[in-house]
Amino acid sequence: MNLLENEEMNQRNKRSKTLMLTIGALIVFLLIICIVLLVMINNIERSTLKFNLDNKSMTFASDLFVIENGKLYIAIKDFATIMGYEAYNGDYKTRYSEDTTNCYITSTDEIASFSLNSNTIYKKVPSNEDYEYFDIEEPVRLINDKLYILSDGMEIGVNCAIQYNESNNQISVLSLDYMVTRYAAQLENAAFTDDDGNFNNKKAVRRGLLVVRNTDGHYGVLNSSGQEIIGTKYTSISFKEDSNEFTVTTDEGKMGILLSNGVTKVEPNYTEIKQISRDLNYYLVSNDNKYGVINQNGNTVIYLEYDKIGVDETRFTSNGIENPYILFDNCIPVSQNGKWGIFDVNGELILPIEYDGLGCIGGTQSNRVTNNVLIIPEYETIVVSQNGKYGLVSSTGQIYAQPLLDSVYSITSSGEERYYMTLTMPTEVNGETVNEEYTYDIDEYFAEIIGDETENDPNTETDTNTTNTTGTNELVSNTTETGNVNDTNIVTENVVTGNVSNQV
Repeated sequence: MNLLENEEMNQRNKRSKTLMLTIGALIVFLLIICIVLLVMINNIERSTLKFNLDNKSMTFASDLFVIENGKLYIAIKDFATIMGYEAYNGDYKTRYSEDTTNCYITSTDEIASFSLNSNTIYKKVPSNEDYEYFDIEEPVRLINDKLYILSDGMEIGVNCAIQYNESNNQISVLSLDYMVTRYAAQLENAAFTDDDGNFNNKKAVRRGLLVVRNTDGHYGVLNSSGQEIIGTKYTSISFKEDSNEFTVTTDEGKMGILLSNGVTKVEPNYTEIKQISRDLNYYLVSNDNKYGVINQNGNTVIYLEYDKIGVDETRFTSNGIENPYILFDNCIPVSQNGKWGIFDVNGELILPIEYDGLGCIGGTQSNRVTNNVLIIPEYETIVVSQNGKYGLVSSTGQIYAQPLLDSVYSITSSGEERYYMTLTMPTEVNGETVNEEYTYDIDEYFAEIIGDETENDPNTETDTNTTNTTGTNELVSNTTETGNVNDTNIVTENVVTGNVSNQV
């Protein structure tokens, strides 16, 4: 090999080495780029919020979820729609409204209602008149011009399980139907499926409580690990979501209450039982078609001797009655032999059982749409009726107006409820006495009552001989401490002219 050939070979070797180094450097560069891209993709994926429903990836609108300080807020109506509910503006109790500060969602099994700035959700089964109330961690918020709620409230609203994993930015949701199907597949004696027809027992599955039925048709409860909580010895069991309890019925047809850990709360001694106050732990009970109230220890609050306890709130939809059994957290309406009265929550009779009814049905304004009225919330007042006339009574049994009114009604205007009452009084016109109907704004009426109470206060300096009024003294009674309508004296002089002498 000559010198020229050696030189050419050396050149080729150099070029090969250079090429190999270049290729190696390019490979390393490409690897670095790939690693950087993988890291970027991973970071993007980790920073991108993901939503799985029943272990399936879901696409969703960017404003469906809002995360603040590690807390997950959910757009109520949008999420409910994804979960198979229908969503509407307004409050369900007064649902023919487009008030965007309220919304409610419905399915074939249940209705749930939400209100802006409220920490309370209420729910009901369409076939049942009773409502269940749930306290949530934070109130409903307005974000992006929509109502949002924390995930714990949304779990209650649509009966699901929601988990937010902050480390991988993923939201995982399990629907009630998914959980029911999964647990039912593990149990031969499951009694919480659609076939069983008790939606309340389906909801117990979300709490890890599984209602089962044996071959004899008796019911019991297991936990999610298969351990027995309540033995299979009851002819029926029904879960109550808001109190996390079970109503059970024995072979003798008697009902009682068991806690979710199997502890007996109320012995099964009644033909009917249901909780009417979670805060007080009060229960409405009945035997032989007579009703009473007991506490969680089984002690009697109101004896089982009444034909009915509680009012029909469906007749007073605009009143916003939260609990038809206990009004203003104090008044328990009772009916006996066709007459009505009121006990307080301590079992003391604060209004005698001598009234024909509670509430006024229908107003007198032919040119306006008027609402039925049972309560006047701002003044904690209840409307009572007697002999075809109406009166006003406070939540402590004080008589605010004798049963002399022709009607008490409200008018809804711009979302606000205004209350009125009418009274027919003899009026002198052209030397003749005629009956004329007067309409009073109840806010003005109560302002006068408060003024009268101040004037009659012995510590207030005033002229006690004459009181100026616009007719309200016809109605206001000077009651004794008992509040009994029979222990009253009524001012009746010159009620129309406004010159009322304090003669009683």
